[in-house]
Amino acid sequence: MAMELQRLMEKVSHMDVSLIAGKGGIHNLVTWVHMVETAEASDFLEGGEIAFTTGLGLGTQTNLLDLIQLMYEKKVAGVIVNTGPFIEEIPQDTIDFCNEKNFPLFVIPWKIHLAEVMRIFCFAITKDEQRILETAAGFKNAIFFPKQEELYVVPLSQQGFRVNWKYAVCMLNLSHTATTLSIRLEQLVSSLDTYARHKYDNFAIFSHDTEILIVAGNYSEHELHAFIQDLRSRASQLLASGESVSMGCGKLTKSIRCLWKSYRQAKSIQKLQENGKIDHSLIFYSDMGIYKLLMGIEDREIIQEYYDKTIRPLLDYDEKNDSDLAVVLRAYLNHNGSVKETADELYVHRNTINYKLTRISEILDMDLSQLNTRLQLSVGFMLEDML
Repeated sequence: MAMELQRLMEKVSHMDVSLIAGKGGIHNLVTWVHMVETAEASDFLEGGEIAFTTGLGLGTQTNLLDLIQLMYEKKVAGVIVNTGPFIEEIPQDTIDFCNEKNFPLFVIPWKIHLAEVMRIFCFAITKDEQRILETAAGFKNAIFFPKQEELYVVPLSQQGFRVNWKYAVCMLNLSHTATTLSIRLEQLVSSLDTYARHKYDNFAIFSHDTEILIVAGNYSEHELHAFIQDLRSRASQLLASGESVSMGCGKLTKSIRCLWKSYRQAKSIQKLQENGKIDHSLIFYSDMGIYKLLMGIEDREIIQEYYDKTIRPLLDYDEKNDSDLAVVLRAYLNHNGSVKETADELYVHRNTINYKLTRISEILDMDLSQLNTRLQLSVGFMLEDML
């Protein structure tokens, strides 16, 4: 995890630190601190650091602009120059470069001890990371071990999340990424968290396996929709070429003890979206129509049993005989029992559809002309989508 540069600099606002260039990068994320006095030392930078320099290693071979250009190439979050005996003032070409690249350049007078500034930064980054980890652990326990309240009630209360607030879980799943998934997820989590902190309160964003989870507390229905839609828009802007996301948001719970229900709903919606069963614009539980009733069934055995007695025999027959009867039936149901529209969609003759519908009726032992039968089978396909 990382901490936003602006928030980090607020920790030393009393220490006469001044931003003189690169204001556009003030929201960069800082992972750690590093002392960089020579070009050779820049080789140890990994990106995301806040770099310090006194100019001690500068000379005829390397000037300040050269050194800062190397830091910029290494994707450093920003640089703090300790002005004094080695660097009396910042050259204009260096200021111009930092402004052009939106690379934050700070100066701090020689009288300020850099060791103390670095200590404050390291403590703040570590403390913030600890808070994020503890909050994420608390919410994960609330979702996956709801009966063990001692694992999440007190820890989350200490982080400011009250037990009796209404909570909702939103799930975001990233696909088609070209980089290591875990690293990419953490990048998105950090970026979304930083973005949201400027506008919202009482939320947590963290990763779990291949998912990004967003937990919102003490939000009204309207506030929740605005928050999630905003983050969804921001996530779309952060996607790299070839990446896509599917997303679902569960309903608001009565308390933190019911968080697991909202998570299950969010996951069901996300899976439906990912599998193309619902439109990508549908992400909220309130938009799910009849799926809301099916998601409310907590006993998974009931869902499985219903599915096994409706759609499953047809799928088993198709697999054994390399046929497409389930595809025909789903199309027939989607067209409200119209043989003509089903034939048009599947590009086959109506007689072929009629023959296959007769075979489906025999296999399932159901009368497809009955509205109640078609409703049962439609629900069966919805359960298949959820499973």
